[in-house]
Amino acid sequence: MASREAVLRWFAGRRPTPPPILRRYLTDLVVDSPETLPEHLADAGVALLGRVLSHPEGGRELALDLLAADALVTYAFEAQAEFDIGGLTGLARRIAEATA
Repeated sequence: MASREAVLRWFAGRRPTPPPILRRYLTDLVVDSPETLPEHLADAGVALLGRVLSHPEGGRELALDLLAADALVTYAFEAQAEFDIGGLTGLARRIAEATA
């Protein structure tokens, strides 16, 4: 389970830290989840990417969503590597299937 508090503690340990506006946005996206931290981060990133892709006419107003999606998916892989490097392939498959 990925509690909001656990995710925020994990975020606080990331280096380099994201720019303040992105850090606040990521923090606002964090919720309690029954999933593992990598799964939770990956699903949140995929959801944001879906939001961006659903507005193909979009422009700069979607930039923060796209940056946050990238950060969340990257963090998902970092978290997976920290917790169980053997699960990287499964996480990649999960993300690929969700974005197909």
